[in-house]
Amino acid sequence: MKRDKYFEEFYLKKRNDISFITLKKGAAVNFKDKIYITKKELPIPIRIQKLLEDINKQDEIDGITLNNIIDGIIYICGTDRNFKYIQDYKDMFTELNFEFLPYIIYCINNDIKEEDGVVYGRALVNNEENEKTCFIYASCLENMGMEHHEKGNDISQYFLEEANFYFEKCLDYNDKFSLAYYKLGYYYKRKQQYIKAELTWQKHQELDDDDLRIEVIRKELIQLKPYVDFENGYNLVLKERPDEALELLLPLVKDFSGWWNLLFFIGLAYRSKGEYDIAETYFENVLKIDSVQKETLNELGLCKICRGKYVEAAE
Repeated sequence: MKRDKYFEEFYLKKRNDISFITLKKGAAVNFKDKIYITKKELPIPIRIQKLLEDINKQDEIDGITLNNIIDGIIYICGTDRNFKYIQDYKDMFTELNFEFLPYIIYCINNDIKEEDGVVYGRALVNNEENEKTCFIYASCLENMGMEHHEKGNDISQYFLEEANFYFEKCLDYNDKFSLAYYKLGYYYKRKQQYIKAELTWQKHQELDDDDLRIEVIRKELIQLKPYVDFENGYNLVLKERPDEALELLLPLVKDFSGWWNLLFFIGLAYRSKGEYDIAETYFENVLKIDSVQKETLNELGLCKICRGKYVEAAE
């Protein structure tokens, strides 16, 4: 998949931005009143950009801050989950009584750059994958995707598709995780999967206890209803159940008369009922909206043939 290849290259590039500084055996790392003494030489990942900033501020690299060390470790966890020293870093944090995962979440929630947020979010998932870490990572991907979308960058679709994947993955771990249903409804709606969006949001309404989100989705469901009727209607047309389809589709014409898809499927329903004159009218209205709609031209020609209008059909 193009998306998989994109993220493989994305994280490889981020991995290549990392440099290393070696802490000698017996070196001390301080955090509050705790001290960690290295038991062996330990390569410490540092992002090159932050390393250069640090060198500009300090005379000796030995004066590197714990924040720079932590940032580098987060980046290596996010870009290279099998890096051989990750367990050593975890042991260091344990001895320092430093809460690594809460710190990552804190950074993500406090004005971190969107691109850094994606790497930080992946570090969470690589460390421990569950519904909460998947949700945080998906949210980071979504933020990055929306930033690219606002700039008109096509790669936004990769981030949004990956976000969709991880929001769905939340439910693999906990099928009662309401926030995932909240988010996924929007993704399915955007993909014009209206029935799926409705079912997803209905599930959200059953599970969430946040009054504001419940009200937001209640309004979304009301707005979604005609689109759900349309999807159910055209599925009935395709299943050759035109009468049931028309019960759903015809009431939509009042508000959606400019929606050629709707008029097309109504035309199909009447054509399947053998009411070719009515079908013709709907197909002709489609062509007023889109004069070169190929399927409609074919269907209109078929209706004319069935009515014996061979010359018009040929035209």
